[in-house]
Amino acid sequence: MARVDLGLTVLCGADALDRPIRWAHVSELEDPTPYLVGEELLLTAGVRFPSDVPAYVAGLVSSGVSAIGFGVEPEYPTVPSSLVAACATQGMPLLEVPPSTPFLAVSQALGALLAEIAVREQRMLADSQRALTRAATRVRPVESVLTTLAVVLNCRADLVDPATAPSELASLVARVASGTGPRSASAQLGDEHVTLDPVESAVLVVRRVTPLSPAERAVVAVALALLGLLRRDVESERGRIARLAASAVLRARASGLAGVLGPGPYRVVAGRSRADHDVLAQTYGPLVSKVEDGFLALVPAGFEVSGPVGVSSPVAESEVPGGEIPGGEILGAAGEASALLARALATGEPAFPASDLSCLVDPVAARAFARRELAALLGRPELIDTLRAWLGQHGSWDRAAAVLGVHRNSVRHRISHVERLLGRDLGTADARASLWLALTWLG
Repeated sequence: MARVDLGLTVLCGADALDRPIRWAHVSELEDPTPYLVGEELLLTAGVRFPSDVPAYVAGLVSSGVSAIGFGVEPEYPTVPSSLVAACATQGMPLLEVPPSTPFLAVSQALGALLAEIAVREQRMLADSQRALTRAATRVRPVESVLTTLAVVLNCRADLVDPATAPSELASLVARVASGTGPRSASAQLGDEHVTLDPVESAVLVVRRVTPLSPAERAVVAVALALLGLLRRDVESERGRIARLAASAVLRARASGLAGVLGPGPYRVVAGRSRADHDVLAQTYGPLVSKVEDGFLALVPAGFEVSGPVGVSSPVAESEVPGGEIPGGEILGAAGEASALLARALATGEPAFPASDLSCLVDPVAARAFARRELAALLGRPELIDTLRAWLGQHGSWDRAAAVLGVHRNSVRHRISHVERLLGRDLGTADARASLWLALTWLG
């Protein structure tokens, strides 16, 4: 209890004051354990103080009582030394309640605190749900949901494949993923508390120094639901993209259009605008497929593109007779082009892989740099999108507003908020260049 006005004094067990307390319970019974359910603050004035004090405290410990509050006067002028000694020996927090503080005041203060905590947890849960839902709409939704979960819970969140699980977690991950063991699990690894939950064929591993509260477990449940849907969608979409691209090549070869496509290598182009779609469809009709709210097209590597499209790395023909394009390479190229589309939409120009300093930087180091630079924005995808669009349009409020589909004043407001959160002056070339690279490397 952090209420100074109550005048409570901690006599022992200060290192265990972080135990959860669900309510205050007043009892003058010599053995109140039949009426306890655990996590109480037990209040007593010693009206029927037991003769065997160590056994009394042991019973409270076994019943899960979180702390004892002893009210001095009128029965005892001070807290009995035998109770202090028993609590100190058995690790039970003991509080002295002064005569000026009625037990009712302690109960009311605890009730108000619990209500405040409940409201705060509900607000945290609602805010986290909104953040996770927005993250699920990003270009790389699975990675975005994991990043957002890590931010809102101040933890490390990873989606682990049973085949590549860390050795210290391998057995737990295998059991949780198989469905033959527990549907979830938790463990203490060194200083970290780890929870594991299945997500389709993978396992969500959350690591944190402190255990998750019930409200935080509810946040994880939201993330699990979204990740389950996203993984099913991703697998379904990947299979559909692979089938569409492969069937497009087969149809082109079967219908005599292989000469139009020409010899490899090829690239996959991802875009959203109807105009870009129509330009590509005029020449490569069978090789252009609609996907979600945009399109994917397979084109020769030398085809000149324009407008806001993402363009993949070259995809080569296989060396087997017939020169078929490997389906796995098409799938990877489609994912790469779709990821680059976000940058293209911000700049209004085609985005190519490794067309800047990215090709000179270790990918792991680049991503770590990006997360450090943008740490204050990771839970605010609308600010990240606004910053990307504004920088991509060279600081133009009007053009950035057009890209985002919002009023220019909204862009000004968001950018000023970004400056406050990051503590950076976006009027400097150094800050703009650093943040543009961070946005590029963030993925």
